[in-house]
Amino acid sequence: MKYQRFGKTEMQVSHLGLGAIKFGSLSQEEATNLIQIAHEGGINYIDTARGYGDSEIRVGPALKELGLREQFILSSKVIRRGLTEFQEDIETTFRNLQTEYLDILFLHDVSTAPNWNRLQKEGVLTYIQELKASGRVRHLGISTHDCKIGEEIIRTGLFEVAMLAYNPTNREVEDMLFPLCQSLDMGVIIMKPYGGGVLTHDRSRQLGFEMEAEDCLRFALSNPYVTTVIPGMEQEPYLKTALAVEAEDPHLTQEEIDAILGKIDMKVKNYCRGCGYCLPCPQQIPIPTVLSLYNRWEIFGGVDWSHMHHITEEYTQKVPADRTAKACVACGSCAQRCPFNLPIPDLMKKAAKELRRYD
Repeated sequence: MKYQRFGKTEMQVSHLGLGAIKFGSLSQEEATNLIQIAHEGGINYIDTARGYGDSEIRVGPALKELGLREQFILSSKVIRRGLTEFQEDIETTFRNLQTEYLDILFLHDVSTAPNWNRLQKEGVLTYIQELKASGRVRHLGISTHDCKIGEEIIRTGLFEVAMLAYNPTNREVEDMLFPLCQSLDMGVIIMKPYGGGVLTHDRSRQLGFEMEAEDCLRFALSNPYVTTVIPGMEQEPYLKTALAVEAEDPHLTQEEIDAILGKIDMKVKNYCRGCGYCLPCPQQIPIPTVLSLYNRWEIFGGVDWSHMHHITEEYTQKVPADRTAKACVACGSCAQRCPFNLPIPDLMKKAAKELRRYD
């Protein structure tokens, strides 16, 4: 395992980290086993969040049982913006993780101007500085999906590490945020190296192109600005595959990078990853469900009539008649929250048109 200086934190972090976003779906035994395998493979960084369901509840007891808390750089994230709610969440995080301190505390998904403004107005920025001064939080980080807001936040100099989305379909951070982080001596953590699961063997083929998760991981690990990459790995085979990729010198040549980028079909740009950040919808439309079905319709529409029939059956069964795509009023609240900047109102309009006979 390669280790790198984690920016101004001065910690040494493994080039590959463990993303625990889906640990809440595991049994305690399964979670403990994965952390043990990660440790044996040389991983020394675990990322979780208060908003990841029961993820913290799995990570904390596992580290305690294994006696490995001091062997890991442990980070968590808080997404609520009000000071009282933020304080409640951070105390819950400490209890869940069964730790007296966090190595890194992230402000979670600060990707809009209103969110950033509220954090400043509510006093959260002052509070996290107090947490750092007390030693309960050793370093501060920012997680964002928006380059414009991200630049503004990073330039404040308040944060020591940045968590950014980066993969072959999402390269916006290359031009501004990567060099900016380097100039400020910030560590760079890469989330969503597999595009929320789209850039994997099975999912990519549903979209009509061929991509392997291993190539996407190599793509992220090869970037010289990147300190560590944290794919979500809730299954032992995923973890062992990622460890094998890192161990075999993942550096890609420019020719190999160009070949990977050449595989990407533009349809993936508007492909819903199903993360659910767009919710709740004021019209109570189950947006990820509708867009998932519409994405499949785009691929198979007019080509595979049997599959189209199955899609329309699912649409009828899964989406209530009064909450289909045609109920969208294009208020835009979903698009503002989407970490992948999808034009959701436009996509909902297209979905309503294509599936109108089934509404």
